[in-house]
Amino acid sequence: MRLVKARVGCHIGTYSVGVLAYADDIVLLAPTPAAMHQVLEICDEYANEHSIVSNGNKSKCLISEPKKRS
Repeated sequence: MRLVKARVGCHIGTYSVGVLAYADDIVLLAPTPAAMHQVLEICDEYANEHSIVSNGNKSKCLISEPKKRS
């Protein structure tokens, strides 16, 4: 809910999508590095409050940029 309220995820029409989850895997989405930093801070605060531990060795980062038009 914090990510939804922060509205820092990617926007698809009127929807704000900051996280996708399946089982024990999550995908964080952000349109800019600054927004991703904010998303990570929100997730870190939540994890600390609820004693959730993540494995950084299993984490990956993917950066995608729009195709340049000629």
